[in-house]
Amino acid sequence: MFSTTHFIWLAISVVLITSLVFLQHKFKLSFNFVINTMLIISVLSEVIKISCNMIPSPHTEGGKYLDPGDLPFHLCSIQIFLLFGLKFFVKREKTKQLLLGFMAPTMLLGAIIALFVPTVGAGFNKLQVYQYFIFHCFLIFFSIYIIKEKLVDWKLKTYFYNLALLGCITLIALWLNSFLSVAAEVPGAFRRANFMYLTFPPMEGLPLLNLNNGWYVYFLTLIILVIVLVGIFHLAVTLPKYIKNKRNAKNQITNE
Repeated sequence: MFSTTHFIWLAISVVLITSLVFLQHKFKLSFNFVINTMLIISVLSEVIKISCNMIPSPHTEGGKYLDPGDLPFHLCSIQIFLLFGLKFFVKREKTKQLLLGFMAPTMLLGAIIALFVPTVGAGFNKLQVYQYFIFHCFLIFFSIYIIKEKLVDWKLKTYFYNLALLGCITLIALWLNSFLSVAAEVPGAFRRANFMYLTFPPMEGLPLLNLNNGWYVYFLTLIILVIVLVGIFHLAVTLPKYIKNKRNAKNQITNE
């Protein structure tokens, strides 16, 4: 974390995200084109991640299976299911609004944190590092796209809806972590099952997010951080609209 290669990757990420936003704006890329691109990147990302994380099976000599910790149940990986839902299943505009309203903050915040806390490392000799940074850059791009194109009518209830949905995902992740840990037949085989980083921090030595004061304090800190960060996001996207409406109302009164 914050090594020379990490800083280089952060610089590359800024250039990539900026370039994607510029290209989308310049060529007026449609929602259909953007989401198709996101789906292609997501599928390629998962293929690379799976190929890099197959481990020996304890039951069959020569057999392999995917390390359970690399199943797509982290917050950023879950976005893949949501993207497929948007493309193929969601038809009602209201449902689409709710989904996009959830994806924008969770993609942006989750991916930014992921870039600053690279759990796969930052070396240039590992294929998964390329997958990790590129995938999260595209998540940030899609979040910016949602905001820039005003695809969501941000309201206070969107904030509470997002917190409620995050609470449900957290509960499911807690169950998955517990199930995969208890179900392990080989000691250590499931040690990486740490979805949403509920079991232990993503890295050692992090400020605030550590187990120095016990797991319950760590878990409570996670919850508070989520509430605050999602709140800041919603404030940032709703404040300009509020200021604009106030200014328009004031101008209308003045003109009258």
